[in-house]
Amino acid sequence: MIFLDYNNFTHNIRNINYERKQDRIIDNHKVHKFVLDYLSKNEQYIKSILTHVRTYLYTGEYTSALFKRIKDAIKTPEKHDKKEFEELLKKTEKRHEGQKKLFEKAKTSYFFEIRKKPLQFTKDKGIFQKGVDVQLAVDLVTNAYLNTYDIAVLFSGDIDLLESVKTVKNLGKHVIIFSHYKNIAQEMIREGDMYINLQYLKDDMLDKFSHQFEKKKK
Repeated sequence: MIFLDYNNFTHNIRNINYERKQDRIIDNHKVHKFVLDYLSKNEQYIKSILTHVRTYLYTGEYTSALFKRIKDAIKTPEKHDKKEFEELLKKTEKRHEGQKKLFEKAKTSYFFEIRKKPLQFTKDKGIFQKGVDVQLAVDLVTNAYLNTYDIAVLFSGDIDLLESVKTVKNLGKHVIIFSHYKNIAQEMIREGDMYINLQYLKDDMLDKFSHQFEKKKK
């Protein structure tokens, strides 16, 4: 079972894009195929028959309530710059369009489910996620207790998941973590049964769950 923190995962890809001067876009519906292929070649699982149960993707959702809060902030900027919130609104509307495509694509992907929590906004903090990591932790532990999986594949290096990882391991499950080294806590690296640094994956491996964006020539 795959647990994918979308915010963390996209930051991983941004780091890779920066390091390699690429413009990669994640193909979420291919992630499970990449994981099965990668693990099946590992000594630990080379003689095992691995199957994919389900992929859960966790993300914050752009909602009408969020847009209302930003628009209210534009009307009453107080110590903040009105232009600052107007620019934020434009960026948020653009990201919302991209998210709608992600959600629509998910409807046609097998054994793939999106877990979402409403994004929050305050004038001082801007837009931020709340409750996403908690939902991931709950699903990680609950499914371990229900014996839904034997191997938890975690695309996140968030330290908030450390105790959940320990609990899952105590239940006899394996925890495999994929993350760029810049986006993972050292305690998570030590606690995971296996850590794969995405930075070290060659382009042909990255191509299995992402593709490089190329602008069409006019």
